[in-house]
Amino acid sequence: MDKDTTTQPQADFLKGTVERITYRNEENGFSVLKISKNGDNVLFEKNYTLVGSIPSTVSEGSSFVARGVWQSHPKFGAQFKAYSFSESAPTGTDAIKRYLSSGLIKGVGEKIAEKIVDHFGEETMAILENDPDRLEEVSGLGRTKIQEIKTTWIEKKEEREVLLFFQNYAISTALARRIYNVYRSKSIEVVRANPYLLCQQVWGIGFATADKIAVAIGLDPKSKDRLIAGLSYTLSNAEQDGHTYLPEEVLIEKSKALLAISEGDLLKDALTSAELQGLVIKLDDKYYDPEVFYCERKAAELIANRIRTTEVKKIPDWIIEEVINAKTVTSITGKKDSNSDNESTTTETKVISLSNEQKEAVRLAASSSLLVITGGPGCGKTTVVSSIGALFKKAGLTIRLAAPTGRAAQRLQELCGIEASTIHRLLKFDPIRKTFIYDEGDQLPFDVLILDESSMLDIPLAASLLKAVGRNTKLIFVGDKDQLPSVGPGLFFSDLLKLDQVPKVFLTKLFRRAEESSINDIAYQINMGVVPNIPEPDGSGIKDAYFMKVDSPEQAANLIERLVAEQVPKKFHVKPSEITVLSPMNQGELGIISLNQKLQNKLVPTKDNTPVVKVGNAEFRVGDRVCQRVNNYNIHEAGVFNGEQGIVFGIDTEEKAVFVRLWDNREIKYSIENIPQLDLAYALTIHRSQGSEVPVVILVLHDSHAIMLERQLVYTAVTRAKKLLIIVGTRSAIARSAKRIKSSKRYTGFKDMVIKVLDSYQ
Repeated sequence: MDKDTTTQPQADFLKGTVERITYRNEENGFSVLKISKNGDNVLFEKNYTLVGSIPSTVSEGSSFVARGVWQSHPKFGAQFKAYSFSESAPTGTDAIKRYLSSGLIKGVGEKIAEKIVDHFGEETMAILENDPDRLEEVSGLGRTKIQEIKTTWIEKKEEREVLLFFQNYAISTALARRIYNVYRSKSIEVVRANPYLLCQQVWGIGFATADKIAVAIGLDPKSKDRLIAGLSYTLSNAEQDGHTYLPEEVLIEKSKALLAISEGDLLKDALTSAELQGLVIKLDDKYYDPEVFYCERKAAELIANRIRTTEVKKIPDWIIEEVINAKTVTSITGKKDSNSDNESTTTETKVISLSNEQKEAVRLAASSSLLVITGGPGCGKTTVVSSIGALFKKAGLTIRLAAPTGRAAQRLQELCGIEASTIHRLLKFDPIRKTFIYDEGDQLPFDVLILDESSMLDIPLAASLLKAVGRNTKLIFVGDKDQLPSVGPGLFFSDLLKLDQVPKVFLTKLFRRAEESSINDIAYQINMGVVPNIPEPDGSGIKDAYFMKVDSPEQAANLIERLVAEQVPKKFHVKPSEITVLSPMNQGELGIISLNQKLQNKLVPTKDNTPVVKVGNAEFRVGDRVCQRVNNYNIHEAGVFNGEQGIVFGIDTEEKAVFVRLWDNREIKYSIENIPQLDLAYALTIHRSQGSEVPVVILVLHDSHAIMLERQLVYTAVTRAKKLLIIVGTRSAIARSAKRIKSSKRYTGFKDMVIKVLDSYQ
């Protein structure tokens, strides 16, 4: 084997003073500093630039010792790239004044800094560090101001120590600050005792990061703390795959792989300890995270009780018959000539009456405390919800509609003429108590509650909802059983349909003819395992579904850019904002991260002096379409929830803030700590698109997506398109999607728990 002859650049040590902070990324700590000569370092004949990850406590006037290498930047010239950076007390009265007045200490500006330094001179830093009570000697400083300076100085000292400690273990400034915000002065003590607590108590730190710290401080790889943390992490990770529990054998095997150990007995012993500590719950051979267990058990108890409920408000037969026999007159707009590009249209008046399946749904809604309605696109789910709403209105009952997403709730309200909201807004989250306001002690004041897009309900949200619904409130779940299940743990809607004791209606009659909507036809073919023959554009008229063949991912990405920015808006007279690109994946050339960057640069290009905010690898500009990634109950009085979309309408470059106008006109300020919760939304993953319906969907399905392609995923994507569907990719990818049924199952206990509760009443 040849000897490696490559050499690393010789590291230099520099001492200097921070003259100016040119740039600082608050998220990852990357900074650009102007530094000046300090001491006898001959390299400093003028001011230089230093770049690297710098602690947030560093301010103008800070003295430092840095280790790194000199490099030549093609645009900015000579720079010192710091691998490590340690702050030291500033020396010299001018540097101390600049340091104290830099904004580091709350309430200390140039005048107060000058007073303090004029009084204590070069001893200022030592006095602040060791005897801050002597600030009373400075004339003009009141007690309140002195206490404020002392408190801030202590906090900054603690933070500096914590950040330097974690810097030794290659932990980013952003993560170190999160740890400090949780534990404050006890940060180092807590982490030395058990670094795996970080997984449970600090957002953004997973097992891998905690394990890296544990290894660095010399913790035994087979310590019980590590094994318990690995088991807990394995259960938590399983929830992200939709499981509510794991069988013991599966949990042990997955944990072995995570922890890189082979001793199953050690893990079983750790599992027993975790159970005794309340970190896991065992039910037969099933192991649960406690929070998910209590949610699943509570949901099962409440559904079982509702199944047994016979106390329902009687609806007069004449009202039921009047509603189910009503005929609705509607107008259908179509093309005058389907074989040309002529834009003239014709309007056809139709009389719509309920099918037998829909009539049965209305009757069951009148007589049941609980009802589940399911059907695919075009099967009349919205029509039957509207009829059920009319039934209860005529009966004088109060009714509310809800859905997991804002777009779905908005669409439901527009189509049914009944007030609708998201489930989170319906239940009203209390950010102080970290719970929903409506719960078992304060239930929703409605006679009827109808939930649309119910396949998206995970077990925790279902449990919260069920607790807030009184026993006398009728509860109706509506959804498409063939769509993707919830992103969170559980199979709530699917399991409800499998319970023989639950009243249910399957809507199977297709009302929209294939010639009216080939999108629905394609969806049903995929769902039946049939490979759809989607036409390619041939200039012979306007259709509502097309396939566009490409060979390479690069060709596909370039075609998608042209379709969104130019071709679809011109041909179909829609705005780019009405077009959403869907992809099965996040990563790769045809993943949403790459596609979003490409579409952003095309639709919202930057110019000189264009204000932008960068956080990590993401960049946001005025006009960008964005999407919230997680629930945030504190950023607005109504909260902002996972999947909600909006437009960036303002940028504050100094404060590094982004202003977003959401779909319902809420205006949200995203400060630096919340910006990482935003994603660009020109392209979405198919999972993220659940619950929404958009005018135009461009769906990319390519052989490079092979690992993700399966029937349920693509069926969900196709049914998001309201007016136009364009599939870009390969026919082999479409065929794979139609033929492949996802093999992985979810471990859920909800159905068995319901049956067990019902059996206990026998």
